Amino acid sequence: MDFQKLGLYKGMLFPLVCSGCLNSIYFGVYDIFLRHLQSLRGNSKVLPTNTGWLQDLFIAGIIGGTAQALITCPSELIKIKMQVGKGIADNDKGLCKSKVTRRNLSTFRVLVDIYRQNGIRGFFVGFVPTVWRDALGGGAYILSYQCTRHYMHGELNPSPGLFETLVAGGLAGIVSWIPVTPFDTIKSRMQADDFRNPTYKGMIDCSMILYRHASYHGFFKGFCMITVRSIPVNVSIIYGYELILWLCKHFDKSANMKRA
Repeated sequence: MDFQKLGLYKGMLFPLVCSGCLNSIYFGVYDIFLRHLQSLRGNSKVLPTNTGWLQDLFIAGIIGGTAQALITCPSELIKIKMQVGKGIADNDKGLCKSKVTRRNLSTFRVLVDIYRQNGIRGFFVGFVPTVWRDALGGGAYILSYQCTRHYMHGELNPSPGLFETLVAGGLAGIVSWIPVTPFDTIKSRMQADDFRNPTYKGMIDCSMILYRHASYHGFFKGFCMITVRSIPVNVSIIYGYELILWLCKHFDKSANMKRA
């Protein structure tokens, strides 16, 4: 087996394990708050024809993204530390006494070293830009998805099909990354920083240093790759989300018919 090629996937395990949890939190919190916001307007059902539907979509998406950040931040921190290895068990200089190199860093080793160096708060380095990214991205994502899905053909379609759903999911993935890529760049730089000798004091300091070195272009490095990746990822997520919703409604309807 070519371990050099496997290195391209280093740090993938922990985010992969957390991905289902992240999507459950985002869509679950979003749906709960959307229904609550719509009920405050006197709407018993969530429909695109309801008053304030667009505003409530955006607000509920922001809340869902904020809740998701509680898991996203430590998950991505561990991934980045495994990929970069900066400030974590650097040979025999780390807090762990055994010699550990970047090549044999494990998820458990990274977890232990982060906790020993900074405690629980060590897992939330870069939390502020993560919240900004996930909150704004979550709002933009669900708003663009639902609008594209229901208005793709120029007029309201209350029951969009599979084609509209998949296209809207891919487009929403691109749209949601446009306003938040700078926050993602800042977050990644802060998390890749050396914990023992940090370069950045916080989000603002990181932003200023990045701007001095690369101007505004530095905030959008990797944007093309992110958008290309976001299309298949979000098409898959949206398809799974809508399929599960349909199955839940189908089983609920069947259960009600049996009771009757």
